[in-house]
Amino acid sequence: MLNLYRRAVLGAAGVPGVETLARRHGWRFGVGRFVAGETLADALPALRALTDDGRRVLVDVLGEYVRDVEAARAMGAAVAATVAGLAEAGMTPVVSVKPTQLGLGLDPALARDLAGGVARAAEQAGGRVCLDMEDHRYVDRTLALLADVRADGAPHTSTVLQAYLHRTPADLVALLAASPAGSEVRIVKGAYHEGADVALQELPAIRRAFVAACETAWRAGARVNVATHDEGLILETTAFARGAAVAADRYELQLLFGVKPALQRRLVAEGHPVRVYVPIGADWYGYFSRRLAERPANAAVVVRGLFG
Repeated sequence: MLNLYRRAVLGAAGVPGVETLARRHGWRFGVGRFVAGETLADALPALRALTDDGRRVLVDVLGEYVRDVEAARAMGAAVAATVAGLAEAGMTPVVSVKPTQLGLGLDPALARDLAGGVARAAEQAGGRVCLDMEDHRYVDRTLALLADVRADGAPHTSTVLQAYLHRTPADLVALLAASPAGSEVRIVKGAYHEGADVALQELPAIRRAFVAACETAWRAGARVNVATHDEGLILETTAFARGAAVAADRYELQLLFGVKPALQRRLVAEGHPVRVYVPIGADWYGYFSRRLAERPANAAVVVRGLFG
């Protein structure tokens, strides 16, 4: 039933009229529940509140699938300005970028130039960049971009693998083989609308794949960012980490801004390293649609915006 709900929401999100309406009334619909602000200045109070509460932050300047070189360069400049702004505010600039917002779908050389510049700037300021993973069409190009950016002087750049993709176990083995021990990977279930030929469709199978990916990465000595709100998965992966004596600097629990904040605080109180993925920016529609598709309770945010 949850899978049907997810497909229905993602399908509806692609209807032009729905997108136009949502973009016009987005903040009334509850975008602010999941997006900290349209600018870094707007988001800084939320970022400071999280860090004051013992949670680390990862900032995502929203954007994806740009259509021209000028838009890619503008996004690159926006991410670079965010890195500089975080450093100026005294915050470690840990940021996430989607390769297609930096032009990966247009010109891999352009994406390499833009991603490399941002990643080097982040590392020089004591932070790092994570290249987010998008739909299956971009996996090979994203992994190639990761290798290029690391080789170009940003060795701490990381990426994301999606447990539901059939190809992920092989991708993970290759990534671990190509990286030194202690490299970093974020494991997620996967949030795009993919077909059965590309991705697992049933939640139990996706959950098993998620756990297996985390365990494989830990056994190889990698730092694993366990990115999920599934409390069963959190219990299972942290139990493995504890039993395998995984050090606290070799894992983080990563959760989304606005989703299960009480769980986030509880995990901090239990002594787990917790990082909150905080989106900012005006190009929020794709991200917001995927959050609504994750669980019916998130859609209640829209209903309250309409009638509350």
